[in-house]
Amino acid sequence: MMPGHPSSDNYWYGPYEGYELRCQRRIQKDLGVDEAAAGTLLRLRRQVIELQSHIRQLEAELAVQYDSQQLRLAGYRKIYYDATWVELESQE
Repeated sequence: MMPGHPSSDNYWYGPYEGYELRCQRRIQKDLGVDEAAAGTLLRLRRQVIELQSHIRQLEAELAVQYDSQQLRLAGYRKIYYDATWVELESQE
C-alpha cells in the first residue's frame, strides 16, 4: 500500500495488492470467516501455487535427465552390439 498523495489520508493499491484485498474480502463474505482466517487461506493458496510450480520445474528437469540417460544407453548398446560382432568374427 502506498500513499496516494503526501498530504491526504488516501491510499492506492498496486494491481496485486488490490487483487489480494478483493480476494480476502470475497473469502470473508463467501465463507463467513474473519480477516485473519481469510489471510491465512490466501497465504496457503500462494504456497500451493508455488509448490505446484516447483514440481513442474522438477518434472521438466527429470524428463531432460531421463532423455539424456536413454541416449547414453542407446550409445552403450550400439558399442556392445558392435563389439559382440567383432568378437564373433574373430572366433571364426
